[in-house]
Amino acid sequence: MDAQDVAIMEKSQQPDAVQVPESANRPEWKPTLHELLFLVSLAAISLMVSLDATILVTSLSTMITALGGRTTQAFWVGTSYLLSYAVTMPYTAALSDIFGRPICLLVSLSSFDLGSIVCCVAKNLLALLVGRCFQGVGGGGIIILALDICTDIVPLRYRAKYYGIIQAAWAIGTCLGPLLGGAFVEHSTWRWIFYLMFPFCFIGFVSIPWLLTLKPRTSSLKEKLLRIDITGGVLFIGSSTSFLVALSWGGTQEPWGSFRKLVPLILGAVGLGATMVWEGLCAKEPFLRKSLFHCRSSYAAFAGAFAQGLLLYGQLYYIPFYFSSVRAFSPIRTGIALFPLTFAFIPSSLIIGSLNTRLNRFRWALWIGWLIATIGIGLTLLWDLRTPTAAWVVIGIVVGVGHGFVLNAQNFATQAICLPGDEAAAAAMYAFLRSFGMAIGVSIGSTVFQNVMLIKLNELSLPADIAEMSESYVTVHNILHACTYGFRGVYGFFTGISGMAALMSMLIGRFDLNKELETEHRLEDNEFLRRVQGTKKPQQDVQG
Repeated sequence: MDAQDVAIMEKSQQPDAVQVPESANRPEWKPTLHELLFLVSLAAISLMVSLDATILVTSLSTMITALGGRTTQAFWVGTSYLLSYAVTMPYTAALSDIFGRPICLLVSLSSFDLGSIVCCVAKNLLALLVGRCFQGVGGGGIIILALDICTDIVPLRYRAKYYGIIQAAWAIGTCLGPLLGGAFVEHSTWRWIFYLMFPFCFIGFVSIPWLLTLKPRTSSLKEKLLRIDITGGVLFIGSSTSFLVALSWGGTQEPWGSFRKLVPLILGAVGLGATMVWEGLCAKEPFLRKSLFHCRSSYAAFAGAFAQGLLLYGQLYYIPFYFSSVRAFSPIRTGIALFPLTFAFIPSSLIIGSLNTRLNRFRWALWIGWLIATIGIGLTLLWDLRTPTAAWVVIGIVVGVGHGFVLNAQNFATQAICLPGDEAAAAAMYAFLRSFGMAIGVSIGSTVFQNVMLIKLNELSLPADIAEMSESYVTVHNILHACTYGFRGVYGFFTGISGMAALMSMLIGRFDLNKELETEHRLEDNEFLRRVQGTKKPQQDVQG
């Protein structure tokens, strides 16, 4: 056992509810113009990523029909993005610790841009899936690096407030995505969904070299290369992909007992176990830190992050699917139907971030948020062929408020609980688990929907293959009843997950948000920025 392991054990034996004396008289931290400008730039490209993640939910049917695909393949367009988005996140964050945030952010942006180009010119489903995978790798890198950069710049106590700039942009993109997607496919071509990404990419390519002047610790290229955990990365990305693919196949493309499903599922599970062993015992510089899971509260907080991603994106896919199929809404009307949820989501998230900073508390927001979310998700079980507009609007608002409460509080819970110096790693783990949940939510939702729908189809003596091509039969009355039954299965599953997350949040102890900022990445001004801010060269530079 080395000195680092001993230190982790000693810290992990401290009381679970760590209470640090509050610094009530500490002056409020405020960003410099340089820091504020870059936060705004990060907000712009984060809005792009969130738009890309949700803009397809109201346009999948049109897109797949144009490319000659089926309903099951439509889910893969969403799942391929979320899968590649999730599994590469932790490794991207680890590489940015070694090579620096700027170069990794530029590479991520380039991958996203390349994927957008491939999607724009796609002539078949395979090309579209390839493009979505490149977008996913880039989008995951952008989001995780935005979180890490905030931990490098903003002290924890004020992070909820100033990260709100990025969070608001992300939420706006999440909200506008379905509406814009519906508008494009109804009044133009679905390819405009991907053309829209290029202006944001341009903003990123222009702003990052000038504004992101974070410098990692000085080391040679050889030292940096030796720090890369190649074995852990290969194990983790390969096994995570195998595990997620197998879950998405269960009972739809492959029967649950099929060896084609069981083999990748087992290999993925074994690979994830091997990754944990490697990271805990063998890796010289593990990209998955075991110190993050040092107490009961940390396990509960990260489990909540997983549930949060699963539920939020699961609903952003299956609520529009309900309106477009069972209610026969047009793409743009489907986007409007999501507006009550998204309208409540943004302000509640921003308000909670500000209150967490002011009160130096976050548990109350978690508890209330998960309770409201569980109630709202449970109410979606009432939706059927004739649910009144007023009913689904109110239910959408309740769901949105619940998610808004949880979104901000869950993020900062993981960073408040982590040990000193682990804030960036905690942010990366939070983002990964939330994204892993996103991929699970969409893929498992597909499995639940089609398997539950099969039960109803059997009762009605209808062909089982309708479950795989349900959108082709939405005008048939009996099929609509089977679809409604399938959606109730999905919403019931989501309600159970939300209830479990609410119970898990009760295990989180009280932690103070007044932590000193600890990072190896320091923001430095260049000549351009000094002229913009009207500042002189720092004294330490003059003396040097």
